[in-house]
Amino acid sequence: MKKNILGIQANFLNPDGVTNESSVSFVKDGELRTCIAEERLSHKKLEGKFPALAINEVLERENITIDDIDTIAVPFLHPTKTNANYLKSAATAYADTGVLLSEKAKGFGWNTVYNYLKTPKDLLHTINGKQFKLAFCDHHTAHAAGGYYCSPFDKALVITLDGGGDGLDGSAFIGDGTSLIKLFEIPHFQSPGTMYSAITSDLGFKRHRHEGKITGLAAYGNSDLKRLGLEDLMNYDTSKHRFVSKGVAEQHKDLNGKSSFFYPLLEKFGREDLAAAAQKILEIEVVKYVKDSLSVAKKKGYTLDKVCLSGGVFANVKLNQRIYEIDDVDNIFVYPAMGDDGLSGGAALYVYYQQEEVKDKSTSEIDNIYKGGDFTDEQIKNALDDAQLTYQRYDNIELEIAKLLNDSKVIGRFNGKMEYGPRSLGNRSIIAAPFDPTINDWLNKRLNRTEFMPFAPSINIEYGKDYFVGYKENHIAADFMTITYDVVKEMKDKIPAVVHVDNTARPQIVRKSTNPSYHAIIEEFNKLSGVPVVLNTSFNIHEQPIVYTPQDAIAGFLEGKLDVLAIGNYLCINN
Repeated sequence: MKKNILGIQANFLNPDGVTNESSVSFVKDGELRTCIAEERLSHKKLEGKFPALAINEVLERENITIDDIDTIAVPFLHPTKTNANYLKSAATAYADTGVLLSEKAKGFGWNTVYNYLKTPKDLLHTINGKQFKLAFCDHHTAHAAGGYYCSPFDKALVITLDGGGDGLDGSAFIGDGTSLIKLFEIPHFQSPGTMYSAITSDLGFKRHRHEGKITGLAAYGNSDLKRLGLEDLMNYDTSKHRFVSKGVAEQHKDLNGKSSFFYPLLEKFGREDLAAAAQKILEIEVVKYVKDSLSVAKKKGYTLDKVCLSGGVFANVKLNQRIYEIDDVDNIFVYPAMGDDGLSGGAALYVYYQQEEVKDKSTSEIDNIYKGGDFTDEQIKNALDDAQLTYQRYDNIELEIAKLLNDSKVIGRFNGKMEYGPRSLGNRSIIAAPFDPTINDWLNKRLNRTEFMPFAPSINIEYGKDYFVGYKENHIAADFMTITYDVVKEMKDKIPAVVHVDNTARPQIVRKSTNPSYHAIIEEFNKLSGVPVVLNTSFNIHEQPIVYTPQDAIAGFLEGKLDVLAIGNYLCINN
């Protein structure tokens, strides 16, 4: 039986090339253990190079060598199959829209034949001196596996959606026990993910990096699609079980160019209205996709009220709220590493559950996503000494942090294991009091970030239902800051720094069982201020990944001009 599985998201076909967000995850007996994206070690955001640093870091953290690994799981198909999928999707796009992606189709056709004739059926790769036959798992099945096996649900609809992978833009599955049963696939070239990346680029932001800025900006605009002439830009066709969009298909002729559907409207309507329109289209059409998938599952004998979501589109927290609000949906789970950095974990889990001996998924279910490395007290102290910083150690540092927060200090908090995925959840976070309504402007400027990006509230679970409309303690999606809620009217004025202009917030629910230190900080702050909420944003240097090591945290503290660094049990005050 394969017990030790290493999932690797990398470009194995060209190790000198790149992929999206390379990463490494270790699964032992079905448990998702240590998971690290290469960007955290290379300090290059969304690093796509082969994750040699992350491989060695994961093995070291697990105190094993490559000889202890049974299987290498990879989140892609044999290139013959991948290129055939792209070719089929190009034909589908033409049938749907009349858009002929001739140059791309020629390339996919040639590569299908070439790889069929020239590429071995089994791909071998040597890592740290040991040769492995790579275990394939297609891109969207890897997304689905992470989303379902890590969820607390034994039966659920599983939905994936992104800008594309292995010739597809998404897939719908039924998760039942240890099985993933595919319902249907979403062909490439017409994805709402590509539509959303287009508006990101059209507004001057970086595609595949700054889509979250569009979500924040959208709340300021007028989303009337008819007024903008965008009511027919995209449609989810329930008879075909896929998205149809001539404009998005055309965009694939030059993904780096300006779109033909948003960009020409900018001068007349402005960026806020176009962002709002893109958000509205996304919500309307993806909700149709989920509802259709529930209907297809029901026809196959599965009446489902739980939904698991994975893939880059589901980084959109407002969309996730809309999916939760579907009448037939009782609860949702969003894989916390929903982007391509999460593929390594999903691929490893999928390969594990292909073994007939495995009968139970409980070992894979997660209550936290602290899957990166941590550092000893000695390592932290040595880093502070090397940086020649003045510091003081406290046994009850949580109380000291709460006092400083209550004194309106902005604090870089570094503690315990690093988070896996894009969200900082209290261990690699910048935190502050939630009271100053102007903090969105001045702190974002201090951090060189976009001023309309809302900050998130971290709140102890005991108080979640008091602050967020409809929140229930089994809403695990909120533990990972992957869903928004409307803020209870009476509470809005108590936490203005973390309520967006549309009266929503994307909370991180904090449980004592999963992060006792962060829970204690919030509780001590509550005793001092009467509010069990702190502002939370990612701890990183501008345009760099979230900090990983004590040295990274110190550099972020100094460059970000933070008031305080609370690193482990040590406090540094910036004078």
